[in-house]
Amino acid sequence: MVKNREQRIRLGALKVRYRQAWKRKASSCELSALLSDIEKLEHGQSDADAGNATQPANGLGNLNPDY
Repeated sequence: MVKNREQRIRLGALKVRYRQAWKRKASSCELSALLSDIEKLEHGQSDADAGNATQPANGLGNLNPDY
């Protein structure tokens, strides 16, 4: 459950990024990373809980540094 205004804004931004990635036919890895981040926010799990960096260095790359 999204708890505060900042999380709602972040969730909205992630959903927009997911739609844009889908339209430009992004890799399944990138789509999966975006979807994982969306689900984490929807279920109230923070980035610290996930142990995951979610911001790409150039704004276009994969969100998960493990890829």
